[in-house]
Amino acid sequence: MMIDRNSEEVLARKREIVEAKRAAEIITLREWYDTTPVHSPEIQEYIKHFKQLGRLGKELHTRGVKRVTERFGDDVRTLVEATYIRNDLDKYAPLCAIACIQKLING
Repeated sequence: MMIDRNSEEVLARKREIVEAKRAAEIITLREWYDTTPVHSPEIQEYIKHFKQLGRLGKELHTRGVKRVTERFGDDVRTLVEATYIRNDLDKYAPLCAIACIQKLING
C-alpha cells in the first residue's frame, strides 16, 4: 500500500519530527554532514570512496546507534528519514566509516 506524501498521517509525523528536532539537536545524517565544520579523516576517506551517506547510515543502524526517529514510508519510497542526536554521530560516525571502508577493501 502506498502512503500519500501529503496525507494527514505523514504531515502529522513530519510536524512531530520538527518539534523533536527543535527540542534537542536532532538531525539527519545529511544535516550532520552538511553542518559539521571539519570532518574527521575517517569521514573524509569514506566520502572519497562512497560519495553518498547511505552506507554510513546502514552501518550506524547495524552497529546499534540509536535513532531518534525511524524511517517512515512504504515499499516504494521513504517519506521521513531517520534522525540522530548530533553528539552520537560525532562519536560513532567515524568508527562506522572505518567499518564501511574495511568492508569495501576486504570485499
